[in-house]
Amino acid sequence: MNKILVVEDSKNIVTVLKICLTNAGYEVKVVSDGVDAVDTAFEWEPDLILLDIKIPKMNGFLVCETLKKDESTAQIPILMMSAKAEEEDIKKAYDLGADDYIIKPVEPNKLLEKIASYL
Repeated sequence: MNKILVVEDSKNIVTVLKICLTNAGYEVKVVSDGVDAVDTAFEWEPDLILLDIKIPKMNGFLVCETLKKDESTAQIPILMMSAKAEEEDIKKAYDLGADDYIIKPVEPNKLLEKIASYL
């Protein structure tokens, strides 16, 4: 069973993602801030990370950069998620090593297709 780390601080979005991913057969762990995201990525070793940009303690850009620079987590696909669709944010995410950029809200089936393409 593939493990997905969801880094999101919106309880509503977490609920939807957790139901969607669990029903699709993924093992899901949720954290709500950047510091927990980094710690959990190192300890739990997920197969994929869904990472919101606007999260407390350490934003998603910094989390992505930190994980992509470390040898033990660099190969984990990171799908950044944000309601922000500005070209500048999208470019920054890719420059820091994100594997994909998803603009919220995302339709669950499209999200599952994207995730499957990385696993």
